[in-house]
Amino acid sequence: MMLVPMAGMAEDDVLARLYNNLEKQTLESDFTFTITENGGQPTNITGKIVMRGEKFSANLMGTEIAYDGKTLYTYSEDNDELTLSTPTMEELIESNPLLFVQTLTDAYETKTAEQASNWLIIIKPDAQLTGVREFTLTLRKSDLMPVSASMRETNFNTTTLTFRNQHFSSTLPDFTINKPDAYLNDLR
Repeated sequence: MMLVPMAGMAEDDVLARLYNNLEKQTLESDFTFTITENGGQPTNITGKIVMRGEKFSANLMGTEIAYDGKTLYTYSEDNDELTLSTPTMEELIESNPLLFVQTLTDAYETKTAEQASNWLIIIKPDAQLTGVREFTLTLRKSDLMPVSASMRETNFNTTTLTFRNQHFSSTLPDFTINKPDAYLNDLR
């Protein structure tokens, strides 16, 4: 794999264009979340994610999560429970992959590289502080569509989020969850 550092395109330009796209359009995508611990057999989890600006919703493993900019909704199908909370920034960062990227790029040195038809945004934080050795966001050059996000941790675990069937749309979804018959756990 040959990576070519970018001379004319700063990572801030690529990321700024991506964040601008996400403010104006809704990203909808299926995904596979792959966790590989110490080189062992990978665990794959599939789901669907929708994002626009700071708002998002995701479905995976019988759990629905949504954030409308103020309230975090978490619905567990297993126990038919809907939890409403006012999330901390840390909770949002753990739930929203692009917010995680933005947080890392704001705090650590970032490089942009070019690989075939993709941009690679490579972040190498101080592993002692974060537990992350390297984080790479791959974006398709033609439309800045997220392709994958991969994180190598200091304990050699690797987590990869691979986007599939991703597209931008002009629709503005309702980033709430309404389950009138579920047990309501309101923590706001």
